[in-house]
Amino acid sequence: MDYKKLREELSHKERTIDDLISYIGTRTNNSVPNYSLLLGAGASFSSGIRTGGNLVDVWRQEIYKKLSGKSDYDVKVAKEFLITNHSNWYSLSNEYSSLFEYKFDLPNQRRRFVEQEVDNKLPSIGYSYLVSLTKNRYFDTVYTTNFDDLLSEAFYQFSQTRPIVCAHDSSLNSISISSSRPKIIKLHGDYLFDDIKSTLRETESLESNTKEKLIEFSKEYGLIVIGYSGNDRSIMDVISHLLKTEEYLKNGIYWCIREDDHINPELTKLL
Repeated sequence: MDYKKLREELSHKERTIDDLISYIGTRTNNSVPNYSLLLGAGASFSSGIRTGGNLVDVWRQEIYKKLSGKSDYDVKVAKEFLITNHSNWYSLSNEYSSLFEYKFDLPNQRRRFVEQEVDNKLPSIGYSYLVSLTKNRYFDTVYTTNFDDLLSEAFYQFSQTRPIVCAHDSSLNSISISSSRPKIIKLHGDYLFDDIKSTLRETESLESNTKEKLIEFSKEYGLIVIGYSGNDRSIMDVISHLLKTEEYLKNGIYWCIREDDHINPELTKLL
């Protein structure tokens, strides 16, 4: 679904940027945030890192031409070809993971590719602002699906604060919701390790500690989502679960969408 159609269907739920600023800034206790952040690949695009959508476009064309033997390319035709002839591995609902796994067989190959993608990239001005917002206690917890280190690098460049970075499920046990130190929770791992979660099987569900911590924090905080398309079930299933009861996300969930975004069916359903 495109942005215009989504706006027509959900106009009663649409909020402006000014609304969101007001919600973030209105706090009963100025040292306690009302929201956590969830950042996707779109947050790193201005730092020169290609988004999942960018990579899908490249991979789909390359793989389609290889498998079909044709030199011309049309997106719709390519998708139909892959669905019809390669449904044993191709997933239209999660193209990124299925194409990534087809193109790179092994975890260390996928890690090396990601490492090449993020190498020598610097945090954009947006990350500098985020560090400032964190310093002023508007946020203290950031979840990210990204493999890069741009956010933690921004803390080192633009502040004296050193965040807690959790890139492994086991490292989340010691994280306390009451800690005022900024927390960066990498939902899909870190590019320095082979166990990054990128394939269809790996993104089916979050690991236990990660899932439990996301649920625990959602009892106190609302959630603001930026640059994330909602293409993997691991996160979407947890968010859908949280929205079924008023015990969680009491301050709401706000999903930032750009006018040129394509909204996948799962996200449309959730909204």
